[in-house]
Amino acid sequence: MAMVRGVIIGHGDFAQCIVNTAEQIVGKQQSVEIISNVGCTGATLQEKIKNTLNYNKKGETIVFVDLPGGSCTISCYNLLKDNPHINIICGLNLPMLIEFFMLRKKFSAQELVPILIKKAKDNIFQLRSKT
Repeated sequence: MAMVRGVIIGHGDFAQCIVNTAEQIVGKQQSVEIISNVGCTGATLQEKIKNTLNYNKKGETIVFVDLPGGSCTISCYNLLKDNPHINIICGLNLPMLIEFFMLRKKFSAQELVPILIKKAKDNIFQLRSKT
């Protein structure tokens, strides 16, 4: 099975920083593209994402967006109109990205999406003392 490609999209330096942090934990990754909305209009951001998705179309891709809302998500949503089969996950967190890096050689994109969403949700909780 081919490794699933990741496209990480975020506001400001978020995408670059979260990838750098995940790579410090699991090692350098291949087939990962990073897109920032800095200096982009909605139209230029959408075009940037579209060009990235069209580049090296071999294999499957999962697009990760930092939060559900804003220019990054709107740009991805607009691309779904022409290609409803794009795998897009909104609300990226570090446990989700690490899980993606560790499992993307073992599962297809369709199999990974629910696994990654569960991992993200399972890692959001209130830390409490056991006293």
